[in-house]
Amino acid sequence: MNEKIGVIDSGMGGLTVVRSLLLRNVPADIIYIGDNANVPYGNRPLDEIVELTSHMLEVLSERNIRIVAIACNTISATIDRLELFGEFSIVDIISPAARYLATCGESDIGLFGTEFTIGSGLHAKLASDLNPAVRIHGVPSRRLAALIDESIEDESAIREEISSMLAQLVALHPVHKVLLGCTHYPIVMDLFKSLAPEMEFIDPADLQAKAVVELLKKADWQSNLIKNGSIENAEQAEGILFDELVRPSLEIITSGTEEAYRTMLNKLGIPEARRIEHLI
Repeated sequence: MNEKIGVIDSGMGGLTVVRSLLLRNVPADIIYIGDNANVPYGNRPLDEIVELTSHMLEVLSERNIRIVAIACNTISATIDRLELFGEFSIVDIISPAARYLATCGESDIGLFGTEFTIGSGLHAKLASDLNPAVRIHGVPSRRLAALIDESIEDESAIREEISSMLAQLVALHPVHKVLLGCTHYPIVMDLFKSLAPEMEFIDPADLQAKAVVELLKKADWQSNLIKNGSIENAEQAEGILFDELVRPSLEIITSGTEEAYRTMLNKLGIPEARRIEHLI
């Protein structure tokens, strides 16, 4: 299987998207880039975010990538500023989340994310374009993404930060649903649920994975599967995304440590990466 999908994030949070893609048995190998040395991007100025992201896209452009999933809300909020390399298609994480927010049946919805993500107002804009009755109540955090990357074994600081965010949200407006607008946050979904069992927390990772799957179903991708011998005909392509015949492999490129990634892969129930190399 020669087809490849790229997944990028400022750290390990995007592995939640990798997990969702693997659960859907996507017919492609996955190359993940996590820039842990600069996490979180959401505390950085726009020009620096664009520069760091462009470097990751340049690395992927050299590896025959067909699709890139931007598994980072902060980066997704800058997508109109990015210089796109190669011929790959881009699937951001905010657009499918906004479609969910507009159609989930709630008029007031909470949003947790980095300062940049919340400040961009992009979730609210895209959701209200689809459904003007929807109101988004955002609470930013400067610390939570980095705490999850750096202190996953010590939950006390993470728990304290989540408690603070919940208190701020309750003070803004009562809500039933909260979108976790940073891919790091679902890693500690159990903590969110335990601290606010009355709320429903939405993981955007599967929403993005579903959007990637829909893109993969396009005829040109099916044609390539037939061409490289993964399937014999278009009829088989209808079920190929969930066929055990296709076994995606995972490669990781990171400015973080191999040990941290192996620990996180184990925590998320993701099979071992075929290779972990350093992001230069």
